[in-house]
Amino acid sequence: MESCYQVVAERGLEGATLKRIGKEMGVSPSLLMHYFASKEDMILALVDFMVQKMDKAFLQSARKTMRARERLALYIDKNLNFEIPQSVEDKVFYGSFYLALSDERIRESFRRMYDHDRKMIVDLIKDYMQEEGIQNLNPELLAIQLISNIEGFYMYRVVYGDSPDLDQAAESFKQNLWKTLEGQK
Repeated sequence: MESCYQVVAERGLEGATLKRIGKEMGVSPSLLMHYFASKEDMILALVDFMVQKMDKAFLQSARKTMRARERLALYIDKNLNFEIPQSVEDKVFYGSFYLALSDERIRESFRRMYDHDRKMIVDLIKDYMQEEGIQNLNPELLAIQLISNIEGFYMYRVVYGDSPDLDQAAESFKQNLWKTLEGQK
């Protein structure tokens, strides 16, 4: 999958042929066809690969953090400073996402990715709530809000690039999020 990822990152989905991917791997395209019946099947596996890359950007640091609040803060910070989203090349993510608009199987892969992220955030929030003795928060709704805002901030960044205004907006969102997370004790 790393070879497929690299070819898509360099050439986009249009240029990611089985022949090019096979060449990158040093194998014949027919061997790839043994594992992937179509390019769409390869994209399905690529979405799972992207999840692994994003998890790695968070989980390695999170393992060193003992307190639930610190793990939640780390997740929020790594997303709003774009470290986790940047762990996957934009061409790979958005190219695959574009295919999800017309291919139900790829859309389902993205649903699994977002379900995975939502579950991780819900668990982080629940652990934080338990540690801090907080009640009356809805972790499911907060997870959806967090994912939606992170996606929006990152898409804005892709279109406009880095800017002090974007950094200020992300920081303001983070402060408001913490007010929500802390205000229900």
